[in-house]
Amino acid sequence: MAISVDRVYRKVLAILNKESRGFLTPDEFSKIASQAQLDLLDKAFHDYNRAVLRESAGRTGDGYADIPKKIQDRIDPFYSSESISLTSGIGTLPTFYNIINVSVEKTMLTNIERVEKSKLNFLLSSPLTAPSTTFPIYYITGGTITVNPSSFTSVRMDYVSVPSDPVWDSTVDANGALTYDATGSTDFTLHPSSEVDLVLEILRYTGVVIKDPSVIQGATAETTQKIQLENS
Repeated sequence: MAISVDRVYRKVLAILNKESRGFLTPDEFSKIASQAQLDLLDKAFHDYNRAVLRESAGRTGDGYADIPKKIQDRIDPFYSSESISLTSGIGTLPTFYNIINVSVEKTMLTNIERVEKSKLNFLLSSPLTAPSTTFPIYYITGGTITVNPSSFTSVRMDYVSVPSDPVWDSTVDANGALTYDATGSTDFTLHPSSEVDLVLEILRYTGVVIKDPSVIQGATAETTQKIQLENS
C-alpha cells in the first residue's frame, strides 16, 4: 500500500501548468517529494498526540470518528522490527526515525528501559537501581545501542523506519520526450489517505523553487483550511 509517485507528479504538473506557473523537472520533484514525505511523517506524530489528548477529553468517537486510529494508520506503513546482535552488550542500530520499543526475546518478551547515558553511573551506584537480567536498560550513542547487563546476545527493536526517497524515473523516446519508467522509480511509502496533504506540501516547496509566492500562498491556505476542519 503506497502512493504512486507518477500520479503525484502528474497532479503537481497539472496544477502548475493550469496557469502557466512553470515546470518542475523530475529531479527537482524527487528532491522536494523526499522532504515533503518526511514532513508529513513528522506531522503525523504531532497529529496523533493531539488526537489522543482530544480522545482523553471525550471529544472523539468510535468507528469512522476514531481519529487517533486514522492517524495511526498513517504511521503504520513505516513500522519495522529487527533483531540486533550484541557483542559485549553493544550492537549496531538500523536507520530509524523513532524507536517504539526494545525488548529481549526469550520465552516471553522482556521490555528494556531506555535511559540517558549520563544517568548510568547513578543507576550502577546502588544494588537497588542496578540493571539486571530481569530489569535491563539500554542507552544510545551515535549509531550504536548498549544494553546493560552485557550478557544479552541480541535484542529486538520495533521502530519507525526512515522512508525511502521517492524517485520519478524516466526514459527518453526517439522524439526526446520523457516517458515514465516504473522499473527505476520509487513510490511514496505514505498511506494513501495522505495523498492530498502530500500534493499540497510539494506545491508549497515548488513555489520556492519556481519563485512564485502565489503557489506557496495557495498551498498554505489549503493546508491551513484542512487543519482547521480536522481540529474543529
